[in-house]
Amino acid sequence: MNVNVNRADRDRVGKLMGPLSLYKRVIALEKEVQESRRLNQRLSDVIDVITEVLVPAVDRDDERMRAALTRLEVVVKAPAPEAALD
Repeated sequence: MNVNVNRADRDRVGKLMGPLSLYKRVIALEKEVQESRRLNQRLSDVIDVITEVLVPAVDRDDERMRAALTRLEVVVKAPAPEAALD
């Protein structure tokens, strides 16, 4: 199917749809940035807890290691709030 559209019609469509599609793209990018921030925070939490596990493993403080492993389990099994973003 071949549709011929003159320049005035193309300009009109561009003016009508351009800002709207740009707005939708900005909204999508903002959601992606928030998801990236959430994942970066979670990664940071996991790294912190792993560091707490490795340092006590060298010191052999069993109580500290058990507490750190418990925190790691909580962080790793934390539910993803993806449903809240939609």
